[in-house]
Amino acid sequence: MFERSYTPAEEAFRAELRAWLATNLPADPVPEDEDARRVFQRDWQRKLAAAGYVGIHWPKQHGGRGATLNEQIIFTEEMARVRAPEILDAVAVNIVGSVLLHAGTAEQKARHLPRILPADEIWCLGFSEPNAGSDLASLRTRAVLDGDHWVVNGQKVWSSKAHFADWLLLLVRTSPDVAKHKGITCLVVDMKAPGVTWRPLVQISGRREFNEVFLEDVRVPAANVVGEVNGGWPLIRAALAHERGTLWAFDFKIRLQNGSLALADLYRRAKDGAAGRGADLVTLREQVAQAHIESEVFAAHTLRILPRLAGGDAGNDAALQKLFGSEIQQRACELAMQLEGAYAQLGIGDARGIEHGDWQERYLYSRSITISSGTSEVLRNLLAQQALGLPR
Repeated sequence: MFERSYTPAEEAFRAELRAWLATNLPADPVPEDEDARRVFQRDWQRKLAAAGYVGIHWPKQHGGRGATLNEQIIFTEEMARVRAPEILDAVAVNIVGSVLLHAGTAEQKARHLPRILPADEIWCLGFSEPNAGSDLASLRTRAVLDGDHWVVNGQKVWSSKAHFADWLLLLVRTSPDVAKHKGITCLVVDMKAPGVTWRPLVQISGRREFNEVFLEDVRVPAANVVGEVNGGWPLIRAALAHERGTLWAFDFKIRLQNGSLALADLYRRAKDGAAGRGADLVTLREQVAQAHIESEVFAAHTLRILPRLAGGDAGNDAALQKLFGSEIQQRACELAMQLEGAYAQLGIGDARGIEHGDWQERYLYSRSITISSGTSEVLRNLLAQQALGLPR
């Protein structure tokens, strides 16, 4: 198994974080009600931010810790160890924050970064469109310069948190007569601006996490351009590489390790007589062990390639991590349904899972994770062509 070594200063950071978590980790489970869950996660993010544990990789001058790669690894290990709940707006911290830190103006950084860490303001992304998902560069949302404003018209889809977000990081086409990758600009859009509307996309689980966003003659100040006009594609490629790479790696490392522990708990409770599969439960014992093995292999592989992921030169590695992590999680959720047996159809009993949430909801949601941030099919094609050199 791959192992990393840590300096005394890094181990001191671990001890400090471990002591803080022992005192501050929420005692109550994450609520099932969406509004209550949002309040819970915002409160948790604010408590973490006040202690300097949100965006630890950000530079110190912008509220982070300037954490080393090893300190980031330690952070994920400790959060996984205690099965800490998720924060409310990891997308803003990890994707929006990385874009603004890299290409934002001094005014944009001063205005937005301090409000991201404690979730004082929430962000959503306006990237995918009905006809521009995997081929994002084909996006059609248009922005036309009118004086000192851009006038935006178009539609976005699969925008998480748009129904309560304050800001939208938006990709628009500003030059339709050049190569499709070269005419894209990144804008910061106020979600309360006239002409911005959204419509929820109700998931199979009943939750309303995703939305369609419609923009009709929305006027966006020219000062809200992030980076250069027509220079949005490199920014978003870097952000997506971060999402598929470091963000997915860290997130999945925690999620899969927590999931394997929750599966083991579920197996033990069913074995001790709780609601579950019944007499043939033992036939799934090896699959529970396999889920743990897969989560640990994924974690070890994450640690091995993290220097490349963090360095931004990790296209194939990032695709591999996202592909394997999403499919491992799907298998774990499917196994949970098998462990619950007939009770899985009812969604009752004491079979509780990750972060005290229902395994049923996790199972239904897991169908989407091999689609978001690159479908498994697209990622396999990418790896076949770019990593293995196979023909199209």
